[in-house]
Amino acid sequence: MALRALLLLCGISGLLTGAFSVNVTVPECPAGWVRLEDRCFIYRDNALNFTTAEGMCNNAGGTLATISNSVENALAFQLVRDANNGSVVDTWIGLHDGITEGKFVRTDGSKSKFFDFRANQPDNFAGNEDCVEIDNEGQWNDETCTDRQDFLCSINLW
Repeated sequence: MALRALLLLCGISGLLTGAFSVNVTVPECPAGWVRLEDRCFIYRDNALNFTTAEGMCNNAGGTLATISNSVENALAFQLVRDANNGSVVDTWIGLHDGITEGKFVRTDGSKSKFFDFRANQPDNFAGNEDCVEIDNEGQWNDETCTDRQDFLCSINLW
């Protein structure tokens, strides 16, 4: 009994004096990626269709960029603008309604309540627009998935 009390007292003393410590490794973004909170983003200047672009992001350890809020959306728009000397080209992000028309899902499987479609979008023009892009105004538009365009990838660190 006295031995248990002594061990307990030593353990408490060690915690209070810092003799016991826990090392926490904070994950970092891969080289060339931009970190925002617990996520990393990268712009890829490589015109591909939506499915191929998603595969390229998967190979890098992420998905097409899923955008969860206005801050991430602003960062995504800025990455596109910076890579194109101040202009913006249509760029794939990780959102589509290819399974059920009008029900948009994220390529990483997470749920989102944030959407930033521009006025009158999504419109599924000609019944053939299931994939989402950031357009030249920095808002979202549905587009034909076979179009070839640049893309954004994201990685969740936690």
